[in-house]
Amino acid sequence: MKKLVLAAASALTIALAIPMAAQAHGHRGHGDGMAKIDTNGDGTVTRAEAEAAATARFAEMDLDTDGFLTQDEMRAFNMARRDEMREKRDEMNDDRPRRERDPEKMASRMAEMQAKGAERFAAIDTNGDGQLSPVEFAMPQMDRFSKADANGDGSISPEEHAAARAKMKESHGKWRDKPAGE
Repeated sequence: MKKLVLAAASALTIALAIPMAAQAHGHRGHGDGMAKIDTNGDGTVTRAEAEAAATARFAEMDLDTDGFLTQDEMRAFNMARRDEMREKRDEMNDDRPRRERDPEKMASRMAEMQAKGAERFAAIDTNGDGQLSPVEFAMPQMDRFSKADANGDGSISPEEHAAARAKMKESHGKWRDKPAGE
């Protein structure tokens, strides 16, 4: 039961964050996301490259290939990725002890993450039909692209990327520093 709660909580953590493949902020802990999106290798990410990355990620996550994403599909996709990452980590660190987790805390955290995930999903499900179209899925990512493209030239330079990441880290730090209940 403890492993099930832990697995579900881990999967939800991943699933709650709308996939960031198309955004210029990169992937924390998963290599340089900007380099993955920069398909022509010129050091900048164009809007077309970001859109292509969002389209590819959507197709990867659309497990039943019906052209729409549900919360269940996103969760299943991310759970499979989490399992793959866990297997790789375990292969590399076989002797490292694992810390025990409190099942009650994990269940509470999982419920909190589910609620936040439902809110985030509803926020981008603009027509409220319980599924995301490719356009709905890409919209938040392209909004982040536009914000990162400080000079409005349709591409994100390494400098704009660094500035966007710094701004994101700063805003996340402010959020984390808030006292409980605010």
